[in-house]
Amino acid sequence: MGKNWNSNDDDRRKLKPWHGVVLFGIVMLSFYTIIAWAQMKWGMYGLALTELYLLLLSIFVVKMLKIPTKEIFPLQKPKWRKTFGVLLMWVSSYILMLPVTMFMAYFFPKEIFSVSEGLNEVIYSVPLILSVFISSVMPAVCEEALHRGVLLKSFQNKWKNKWFLSLLMGIIFGIFHGSIWRFLPTAILGGVLTYIMLETENMFYPALFHFTNNFFPSFLMSLLGNQPQTEAVSEIFLEQGIPISFLGIYLGMTCIVPFGFYTANYLLRKGEVEKEQEYLKSNGMLVSLVILTVLPIILGMLIFLYGLFFDTSTFFSTYI
Repeated sequence: MGKNWNSNDDDRRKLKPWHGVVLFGIVMLSFYTIIAWAQMKWGMYGLALTELYLLLLSIFVVKMLKIPTKEIFPLQKPKWRKTFGVLLMWVSSYILMLPVTMFMAYFFPKEIFSVSEGLNEVIYSVPLILSVFISSVMPAVCEEALHRGVLLKSFQNKWKNKWFLSLLMGIIFGIFHGSIWRFLPTAILGGVLTYIMLETENMFYPALFHFTNNFFPSFLMSLLGNQPQTEAVSEIFLEQGIPISFLGIYLGMTCIVPFGFYTANYLLRKGEVEKEQEYLKSNGMLVSLVILTVLPIILGMLIFLYGLFFDTSTFFSTYI
């Protein structure tokens, strides 16, 4: 790891937790006033103005407190090993988010699908290239400057535990997105983004994760387009709910998550200590990973079989 940026700084030039609290309060107050109005009036262009506002506000705070920019927004040349680790961590996070989102959609189908449809309607209201830039590139830069830059550093000067900081920043990231139906997925992603930043001390990696996470669903939707089959499935899900068997399938897919996260973390940390770490430190770690891998397969299979034989949903008879 690199040297902690604030180890010898004058305390008067350090970000403090109250700086982060006040800044986040200003951001949320802005969101429910001028920003909400701008996004409702100008759609994606209002979102672009929002992202610029977050970036300029973050830079303003740093300049006002006379803290060197590179200390709040550290940026170094990326390494291929760490880059691959970040992408693997995103794949693992994305697969973890699928059952989380599906379980929420199972219990609250109208709310979840309405949020998804609303987002898609705004995102695809502009040309694809412009949509990718506003919805993927800008958040990866502007939101990360706020969350993994100013906010994280303000709390990091008070608390050093990476798990506590990841939890705290995850909660803040979930609140930031302003919807109770998006809170849990965005909070988990915010925690992962924070962990990546704490491990690498390089803004490039959380920005890469954030970009990939925003870009991939948009890219996938652009490939599917507004096909009649896709719209028909969405209508059935909205009217009849998610079949229980689907939940079992998505839960079973999370079997790759334990080894995925573990390997990604290994790649992020590899080469950062004097003595090179082994991939598996002990037999106990291997056993734990195997158990965490097998468990979602078993639970997913049980839920799938239950749904297959006892689910009263007419999805299969209606569509398949």
